[in-house]
Amino acid sequence: MNRQAPRALALAAALLWPTHAAAATVLEELVLARDVICSFNRSGPVNAPPTAKRVNDDLMVIIEGIGVDPGTASITSSRGVGAKPARVYPTDTGVHIVEDVNNSVVVTTVFACETWKGEAGQRKCMRFPAVIAWHFDRSVHLNPDRSFLALPGSSYTGHCEPWNLE
Repeated sequence: MNRQAPRALALAAALLWPTHAAAATVLEELVLARDVICSFNRSGPVNAPPTAKRVNDDLMVIIEGIGVDPGTASITSSRGVGAKPARVYPTDTGVHIVEDVNNSVVVTTVFACETWKGEAGQRKCMRFPAVIAWHFDRSVHLNPDRSFLALPGSSYTGHCEPWNLE
């Protein structure tokens, strides 16, 4: 594997993703949405067909109850059965939603809104870019950004949209 790939991803994240103030806004938008459905495709160093040829997403995730109990949510994945508890961390990079799985973690990171509906003052985010990664760095609970920026470029990329579009 190219050892420069993690550094390139970290540099891109540092330059392109939102600041802490923007992450707070992302969390506020996620709280307004309360429940989001996310679709992801493999994006790392794999031989994946172009997205135009895809029929189905590689992974679907539903994140529920964002903001109901501060700092928590529930996650249901197309690769598992039933909702699982998760912790929610707004940071400089975005909002990290962390699910503990035995001695590993599944981290969904949601970034600043890319598609809005409505006019100023009444706007609602309709689409958030996002990535999801499964790894063994449990220090993500202490410093989610450091853990995120250290990941190789093997995450799944996609987007999240509010479950209720109204």
